[in-house]
Amino acid sequence: MDRGEPLISIVVPIYKVPERYLRKCIESLVNQTYTNIEVLLIDDGSPDNCGEICEEYANKSKFIKTIHKINGGLSSARNKGVLEAKGKYIMFVDGDDWINSETCEVLSKSVLENNVDLLMFCMSKDYADKSVQYDYVLEDGHEYVGDEIKWLQTQVLNYNSNIATATTKLIKRSVLIDNSIFHNELLKQGAEGIVFNIDLFGNIRNAIFVKKYLYHYIYNDESISSSYNEKNIYLVIDCFEEIKKKIESQFNNNDLIGAYRNRLIYAIVAAVISGFFNPANPDRYKEKKEKCKKYLENETIIDALNNADMKGVSKSRQIIVFMIKRKLFFIIHALGMLRKWQKSHS
Repeated sequence: MDRGEPLISIVVPIYKVPERYLRKCIESLVNQTYTNIEVLLIDDGSPDNCGEICEEYANKSKFIKTIHKINGGLSSARNKGVLEAKGKYIMFVDGDDWINSETCEVLSKSVLENNVDLLMFCMSKDYADKSVQYDYVLEDGHEYVGDEIKWLQTQVLNYNSNIATATTKLIKRSVLIDNSIFHNELLKQGAEGIVFNIDLFGNIRNAIFVKKYLYHYIYNDESISSSYNEKNIYLVIDCFEEIKKKIESQFNNNDLIGAYRNRLIYAIVAAVISGFFNPANPDRYKEKKEKCKKYLENETIIDALNNADMKGVSKSRQIIVFMIKRKLFFIIHALGMLRKWQKSHS
């Protein structure tokens, strides 16, 4: 590595991030105890003052660089950051999240000692009044190699494994560049992270997991919408069909198809409960029911409902699937209304 080249490049995609969250994010990067880093703030054509805030910090810190680009979405911003990065390793941090001050110090020690292609660590979800730690199925300090990497690849599709995100990883940049592993800019709704990670785990030599909670995902009421968006429901189907194509064309791993169907079950339940029968959906009950029935006629959805083995799927979701299969839409509708009432009275 050339003198002066950073070990870690932190890529931060930014679009319409509320100022208080954006400043907290950038401050957490500025105050890292390990300083052989660069921070790339990718202003993805944000129409507010995000770009100006990024420039403010870039002008005060020599290792922060702001890159302004035309809006292209989260995947486009991350890809731009990877291409511009100079570091040996890449870390993604979303613009409304933050990391502990010792994060880069802890991670740099581990990658330098172990010379791994990928290092994974832990995330907490921060609410207004509490922080909840995610659960992980990985073993602290264990180096995954060979067939264990194939197992990790199936875990990307395990809803409960929590390793399908682009964040909470330190990734060797050469692995991404040499194998053309980029985020698919046509995919959204979280599926871009699944596809990215399936590619990633299909091209690494080894990986290590460090069970330290260093990344903070902010539960942001301003970004988590309770609104109904039918277009997004169908976009999720497109995303999963793309995932299936990738599995079948690039990876000879039958376990991935089973894991894929089980992961799709979670998306189906979300589409029905939080989509069609979301109390925020202005449609009348009859319209909700007809639209949901049409959605369930899709071949991809039929395949998952008929062939998923449901292993690892939570009991509550299994109950919802039971009702979906039997078209007990009125009960599902009532559950949605009950959920709304509980939230308003909690």
